[in-house]
Amino acid sequence: MKLCNAARICFAIAAGLLVVSAATPVLAKKPPPMIVPPPMPPPMPEVGLGARLINDAAVYETYVTQTSAISPAFTDAQGVADALRTGAAYEPGQLRRGAIAYAAAAALDDNTFVDDVRKAGATPEARYAMVAKIFADPKNALAFVDARGAAALAKAALAQSGMRVFDAGERVRLAAYAIQHQPWSLTQVADLDGRAATVKQLSSAFRQPSGQAHTDVDRMILGEPATPPMAAPPPYSPLVIRAVALAALAAIGQAGDDDAGHIGWLTDDYYLDHCLAEAKLSLYECIAVAKPNYEDVFCLGQHAMKDTGGCVVKSVWSTVPVDVMTHDMNIPAARIHKAAPTRKRRPT
Repeated sequence: MKLCNAARICFAIAAGLLVVSAATPVLAKKPPPMIVPPPMPPPMPEVGLGARLINDAAVYETYVTQTSAISPAFTDAQGVADALRTGAAYEPGQLRRGAIAYAAAAALDDNTFVDDVRKAGATPEARYAMVAKIFADPKNALAFVDARGAAALAKAALAQSGMRVFDAGERVRLAAYAIQHQPWSLTQVADLDGRAATVKQLSSAFRQPSGQAHTDVDRMILGEPATPPMAAPPPYSPLVIRAVALAALAAIGQAGDDDAGHIGWLTDDYYLDHCLAEAKLSLYECIAVAKPNYEDVFCLGQHAMKDTGGCVVKSVWSTVPVDVMTHDMNIPAARIHKAAPTRKRRPT
């Protein structure tokens, strides 16, 4: 009997285990977690400057092209008036920004420099670090391969273009003496006050570039200039260094219109700002006292053209010729032998 009871208990336990076992689900093996690859990093931005910077650079080239083309062979008062409007037609701030943007575009012609900058900024993190270093000190842009070659191109672009305006201005200034044998040049300028007001209005108005200048700047940015400048040797001025820094940002796509609020300081330059302001002030003062047409020619050549071109040249630590003046007349001593035997009137 005891054995039987023991058997029944064993059977009951076994049956209970079967019931529990049947009620317990069999745990299936978990599938491996789905691995989602990280998103693709953003592509490297294209090399380029913002539309405003390109526009200002093209405005600078337009001014240089049109002003350096002014001929000293004046034949009437209207020709003088037209030339004066051309030479005076720049707003100093826009011309300064344009000059620096133009220099940056020239620096981008150095493909070795551009390639090294892009290699160093291959990732968003690297680009951010690069921007931070340039913002801390623009001279850090000179650490890239061939950065000094890019600086040489930037310096040459402004030195050569500024000298084109300076040299043309010297020819026009000397014409103020040569044309005095023409009766029309001795007559008083028509509407003196209107002419002075026009010069001031043109000096405060933003201008638009020519289509050809826009094309030329675009080609420079792509490294395909029509006539690349001859490289200029060091030292490099703060303006040139900032132009190279701007070119480095442009090489990694960090100099677009969206970045304008952050990079505007790279197109500032204390010397060029004040030099252009002085050139304008000298022009206004000259025009205020000039009456005969030949005196307007002098004001145009000396202050609208020579002074402006000289400001650009000297802002990149290049040099302009120094005139040696005679004691009694404002004529370079080297050119006295070309003067007519009769005494010329001295332009004011």
